[in-house]
Order: sequence, then C-alpha cells, then structure tokens
Amino acid sequence: MYLAIASDGVTLEEPERLNDLYASYWERLGPDLLGRILAEHADAELLPDGAHIMVPVATLRRLADGRVPEGWDADFEKMLAYAREKGWLSEDGTAVRAHLERER
Repeated sequence: MYLAIASDGVTLEEPERLNDLYASYWERLGPDLLGRILAEHADAELLPDGAHIMVPVATLRRLADGRVPEGWDADFEKMLAYAREKGWLSEDGTAVRAHLERER
C-alpha cells in the first residue's frame, strides 16, 4: 500500500497490498508544504531526514476502511508486527515509518 500525496490531499492506494508501505508524490512539493499536507490530511509527520514519514496506524485503517477484503485486519497486524521487528513502528505502536519517494 502507499500514500499518494498531492497538493490537495493524501489518499491510500492499493490498501490490500500489505507487503510494502511507502508514500509517494508527483508534484514539486518542498519539505515545508509536504509537512503541512501530511499533517492536515493524514495526521502524519515528515521526519527530519526528509526521506521518511511517520503515519498513524489509525490513519491507515481509516483510509482503508471499506476498501479491503475480509481478513485484512489480521494481515495488517502481521505487517505491523514485521515493522516492529525492523524498528519501523513507534515505541507505543501508534505510528509506522514509511519511505518517501518523489515520482518523476
């Protein structure tokens, strides 16, 4: 799954694909604007390295709601467990790190 970031908001694409999580943007968005868009539309945070974001687990669930097959919740929990093993989940388990890619 990936977050598609645009100047007018954030959408979750391919939520059924749980083997990959990243964020992508096409437009020429600088770090300040990216940070504002993420905060306003996804409650997410652009990390200081500029290459990753922290997105709330609740946001991913909300954006996927009604668009995923039966059994998704269990598979999503497995994805989060894997993220925890890799150090990509916040200590309290409420947010997960995703790589940020600028599409060309």
